[in-house]
Amino acid sequence: MSTRRTFIQVSGGALAGAAFARGAGAQEASPASGTPEVAIGDISVLPLREPGKLIIHADQPLYEPWFVDNDPSNGQGFESALAYAIAERLGFTADQVEWGYTSFNSSYAPGPKPFDFYITEVSITEDRAEAVGFSDSYYDDPLVVVTKADSPVLEATTIAELKPFKWGTQVGTTFHSYLTDVIQPDQDILVYDTNADSLTALDNGTVDAVIQTLQIGIFNVTIQFEGLALGGILPGGEGEGMGLVTELGSELIPYLNAAIAALKADGTHAALVEEWLPIPPGLQTYAE
Repeated sequence: MSTRRTFIQVSGGALAGAAFARGAGAQEASPASGTPEVAIGDISVLPLREPGKLIIHADQPLYEPWFVDNDPSNGQGFESALAYAIAERLGFTADQVEWGYTSFNSSYAPGPKPFDFYITEVSITEDRAEAVGFSDSYYDDPLVVVTKADSPVLEATTIAELKPFKWGTQVGTTFHSYLTDVIQPDQDILVYDTNADSLTALDNGTVDAVIQTLQIGIFNVTIQFEGLALGGILPGGEGEGMGLVTELGSELIPYLNAAIAALKADGTHAALVEEWLPIPPGLQTYAE
């Protein structure tokens, strides 16, 4: 996807600063992608831009629940808290983490990078992976249907029942692919240059429904527009997954993967997802 995700705060940030309280003893973890097992917890072995410092960049502005108060350094929000938890697993203290700014589109453009890794909801795609390095996925955001609050789309409970409606989407996204490959609407899909344009088309009645990631969808219906609603979660509709971005071929990737694997293994990752990115209660999943 080429879109930035936005949303509102859904809960507190109690876990945000807890990672550093546990200390940074050496650990080993096998990354999920099959890259070599590495020991983590000793920053002296890490291939860093500056010795003793972990440089992390993010976009501006930043949105909740990924970050809070447009400040990546406060440890609040899913990605800020996760970045600090990853840093702790690698062996850094909080004051050894330095934040900077790179625009979202520039983060995955070819060329040298001013950061050790970048974190702002960048989806992992084959095209992007030709220009930059990616860690294993740290979050797979499910796809959802967004429609009008009074739309008959809300009566659909299966994929087949979604076919008759008029759909809009942003070109070249996983939203577009899911429509063409899975839902296969009866009517021609209206394709837009930006995600904002597709949402405007929904808001003004040009289309009946659009696909969004869960977190974008929640923002759409609670903050961005009046009169919109979530229809349900699309089965098998996870995006490509979000990855930490590095320079192409970065030797830091196995260490990042090991840190992510360790956080998933000890429950820290699941706790952060539950805290910051919960699925709204009662939201249906469409039957296939």
